[in-house]
Amino acid sequence: MDLEHVLALFDAQVRVAPKPGPGVRVEHADGVVRLVGQFNYVAWWDPRADGEALVAGQAAHFRVRGEALMWRVYAHDRPMDLGDILARHGFRSDPPGTLLLFDIADQLAAAPPAPAEVRRARTAEDLADFAAAADQAFGDRQASERIAAYAGRLDDPDLALFVAYVDGEPVASARLEVSGSFGQMYGGGVAPAHRGRGAYRALVQARVAEARRMGLRYLATEARETSRPILERLGFVPAGPETTWVLQPA
Repeated sequence: MDLEHVLALFDAQVRVAPKPGPGVRVEHADGVVRLVGQFNYVAWWDPRADGEALVAGQAAHFRVRGEALMWRVYAHDRPMDLGDILARHGFRSDPPGTLLLFDIADQLAAAPPAPAEVRRARTAEDLADFAAAADQAFGDRQASERIAAYAGRLDDPDLALFVAYVDGEPVASARLEVSGSFGQMYGGGVAPAHRGRGAYRALVQARVAEARRMGLRYLATEARETSRPILERLGFVPAGPETTWVLQPA
């Protein structure tokens, strides 16, 4: 894989021209491309701009609004000291991850069969299973919020939700969203009692198959250390660390 070429495509298709979901709109203002609404997120900025002024302007704008702001920084981003600048202006970093990429023209590495059966969520009952599995995986109680977020999008051609079942019980979930020629993998999580048995890997395989069906070219995901080794063994290529910085309202 030509990482420089694929990263340039990733920036152009995913970050410069982000696709907003429900309740979110795209704004081009003060040298940045940002998503605002249900959450606020800086997707792109002019790498030639004065980083100090850029960050100060965004921080001031969202402090006045009393709203949080997320800013994700990848290893290839400029200016190189952007993380230091964000920290000086009150942003705090989440645990770092790794941007991983996969060329869908390639084959995933062979892996032992998993006991999980993966299905795409297409009905209200499937969506309830998706939300229940996510609650188990992430240890929260946000099933109602997840159902509300995706209930009107089960027929969206740019979204696919997946549920992994073991003995008929929903134990893991994940989603795939389309941005240009990229499929972005989000939210892969497995209930603690079922980890290490192949359910996560099965969800990856299902999303690769769906991305091929959609005619996409690449998959991208920001992986934490729990999932990065699995993805690398399957053939995903690390493209450098990434860190999400968060500015909380006063």
